[in-house]
Amino acid sequence: MKNLTGISPDAEKAIRLLKKKEYKAYLAGGCVRDLFLGKLPADWDITTSALPEETKAVFEGEGFRTFDTGIKHGTVSVLFGREILEITTFRAESGYSDGRHPDEVTFIRSAEEDVKRRDFTMNALLLDPDEGIIDYVGGQADIEAGIIRCVGDPNERFSEDALRIMRAVRFYSQLGFRMDPATSEAVLSCRERLSAVSSERLQTELDKMLTGDFVYDALMNYKDVLAVFLPELKPMFGFPQNNPHHQYDVWEHTAIAVKNILPERILRLTMLFHDSGKPHSVKKRPNGIWGFSGHPEVSADLSREALKRLRYPNHTVDTLTMLILQHDVELGTTIAEVRRQMNRLGKENYRRLLLIRRADVMAQSEYMREEKLALLDHQTALYKEIASRNQPYRIRDLKVNGKDLLDAGIPEGPMVGQILQELLELVMDEEIPNEKNALIEKARSCLEL
Repeated sequence: MKNLTGISPDAEKAIRLLKKKEYKAYLAGGCVRDLFLGKLPADWDITTSALPEETKAVFEGEGFRTFDTGIKHGTVSVLFGREILEITTFRAESGYSDGRHPDEVTFIRSAEEDVKRRDFTMNALLLDPDEGIIDYVGGQADIEAGIIRCVGDPNERFSEDALRIMRAVRFYSQLGFRMDPATSEAVLSCRERLSAVSSERLQTELDKMLTGDFVYDALMNYKDVLAVFLPELKPMFGFPQNNPHHQYDVWEHTAIAVKNILPERILRLTMLFHDSGKPHSVKKRPNGIWGFSGHPEVSADLSREALKRLRYPNHTVDTLTMLILQHDVELGTTIAEVRRQMNRLGKENYRRLLLIRRADVMAQSEYMREEKLALLDHQTALYKEIASRNQPYRIRDLKVNGKDLLDAGIPEGPMVGQILQELLELVMDEEIPNEKNALIEKARSCLEL
């Protein structure tokens, strides 16, 4: 039996309080899986033989606050200091007419029967602080072997909650486990059920899948699953590029680019969509070389439509579409040019574009790769110099502000802002130093003009 450490003291205390009243209680689900893998769980779920009202009585009798967060389905939340623990009664479920929620929940006293309703064997382990792991479905062996396997019949599990299909792909991307053949077959054959899943739930799973360490394999092997709720991706599948700068079709190029970039949500979403407009923008030239002029604009439109449908925040959508529009625009090669682009795009977005460019280049052919990377190294060095030395690229970086100009005799009104912008342009072009006296003097001369 594997010795697991790192259990939350509050979770252990909650289990002991339930056991003190003669109820069975265990840690369950993802927290046990994470402990088994040597990871710190994000939250702690407890399952118990106590009925919801009995659970409440146990903890309220000890002075803890409880909340009926999901009492219909057997879940009571208990506040331990700043930590909230969800404690759920063993249950059996039946009927899933909406493909998500059980039509009927029956509270039971058997932990083994409760485990049978869970999604994957690795998520069906129970943990007693005293007895250790309790495994009714072979979850330990599957984790040790690196296998994602449904509990029981995968078609039944996916009919109960279709989001489990995307969860399987997400775990595949995050853990690098291989999919059990029956589970993999059901993921693909049942994928259309995802069309009934809410946008918000799909968004959450997509984000987690994209930021996984094994995202390339997930994108290549389960692309048809993503296409159910992101049909904008499908035209890329197998679409050739026929260009010396590329050696992969559009989809494999995309998958490699996603893998190549830092696992930040906005960056990986950008790479997922950055070339989605290519199949719609192809120009087949007489010499056999294809071009894709205008594809950033088409890609931005497609990404906006897709992300809006998945209910992403407006700020995320706007940032992503801007990055896609800019991903093929030449970046500056001088301090002044980089400052201007940082002024227009913002420091953080300029940083993102450098990373996007590098990921894109590394997903292309080796044709001119050395030259492209050398240019990126130069642009990155300029960016780092500006950032590290706090060189001015915004009005607020100037050594004067609106009040200083008013005190120097500049009339109040729109001219103040116009002069500040003019001063910034001159400083970025290094025509005047960013010093208060020099800026005030120049401001007065602008007024005379």
